[in-house]
Amino acid sequence: MKLTTFDNLDIAGGALHRWTVSTRSAPVPHPTGPSENERFHLDAVRDGGLGWLAITFDIDSATLDLARLRSAFATVVNHHEVLRAHFALHPTEPDAIRRFLHPAGSLEVSDVVSVDHSAAGDNRAALSAAIIDGCTALTPGSHVLAAVQGHTTTTVICGFDHCYVDAHSLAVIAEDVLSAYEGEAPRSAGSFLDHQAAAAELARQSTGDGTLVEKWGQFLASTGWTVPEFPIDLGVAPGQFAPARIHVDTVLTAEQAHRFSALCASRSIRFYPALLAALAVATRDLGGPDRLPLVLPVHTRRSDLWSRSVGWFVANAPMVLDATGDIDTAMASATAALSAALPLAEVDLTTVYGTFGSRMVKPRHDVFMVSYMDYRRFDRLEHHNVHHVSSDGRADTLQAWFWRDENGVHLRTRYPDTGTAATVVKGLVDDLIAVVTERLAAVGPRIPATAR
Repeated sequence: MKLTTFDNLDIAGGALHRWTVSTRSAPVPHPTGPSENERFHLDAVRDGGLGWLAITFDIDSATLDLARLRSAFATVVNHHEVLRAHFALHPTEPDAIRRFLHPAGSLEVSDVVSVDHSAAGDNRAALSAAIIDGCTALTPGSHVLAAVQGHTTTTVICGFDHCYVDAHSLAVIAEDVLSAYEGEAPRSAGSFLDHQAAAAELARQSTGDGTLVEKWGQFLASTGWTVPEFPIDLGVAPGQFAPARIHVDTVLTAEQAHRFSALCASRSIRFYPALLAALAVATRDLGGPDRLPLVLPVHTRRSDLWSRSVGWFVANAPMVLDATGDIDTAMASATAALSAALPLAEVDLTTVYGTFGSRMVKPRHDVFMVSYMDYRRFDRLEHHNVHHVSSDGRADTLQAWFWRDENGVHLRTRYPDTGTAATVVKGLVDDLIAVVTERLAAVGPRIPATAR
């Protein structure tokens, strides 16, 4: 798995095959309204923003069957209920957002339209227009299927409005399309809309956990009531933006990652917070503070029922990393801090802003956030050159994504495209890698490479 943006995606010349999705029956109103994530996203769309995600994967051109690929995509978009839904906005009432749902089997994929583009730039322009124009949660069936056919490999592109999918969803969709293409039925998946309805009902019945809200308040008080931003100057003044720049680095090889996992386990330290600790230490080494506030996007698939579900299953947890000591102390501290932070994701941001908004200061549009995902749970992706693709957009602070796959641990950073930011982020990532690898080297080969 690789995380990238459209501008950084390698798109070849060759035959471009495209399909469109339409509906053959009328939708019905669905009682489950937009989730908080969906509402925030739709507010941004109303203001002219864009937000889409795509997954690409390679299949063998020698055995390419366009009709079978079309059928596979139709199977998948009908299988996952949320992909048959869309929203309607009220022209004068911003809070009046209705969800509509089409019945299973009602989404149809068109016959293929193929164009031979010898220049890669022509394929890139056509795909960009197809995704930007075609992926919107305000139109039913607004999903994009395309394929670029090369001499030996065909790259399949599946694009969706962000309302419908998160990173986990994209991996599920890639596996499901590959399975359906090979004649297998998609695996059972829980309904995102059922998940949201249950969460909404729980919220209605609950009097609210005042302790969790108080802990959000304690976090914000510790930051001076300031929403987290990366604490080192990146060359963009508050209120200003720059085009976003994306950089991807490998932090640990697969062998190193196995050994680092064992090192962490031997000290009762969790793997992800160990990486967060290295980030905090590297930030401190660059002149940042000893205590590093940030926000963690955390998934809400808390049982196997939702492991194959498509939807935006993400909440947010606040956390402060302590880098006052050495890396071992920081890793132990981060492990405890993560455990304490995760329950705070049960408090939605609407409640946080409603409770503390009068005191909160948000100097940046973006929030300093760091996420992690382990793609090794997906068993069909390893040999298909899979890419998670997002829009490029603009940035005013640093955001980071750790992920682990069969090749090791990697880090995608997104930051303003300024000379200052490029220098800072390169130094940050280089130091982070050095912190982790030097700590691993200090242990030596005694840690077995087979540890997971």
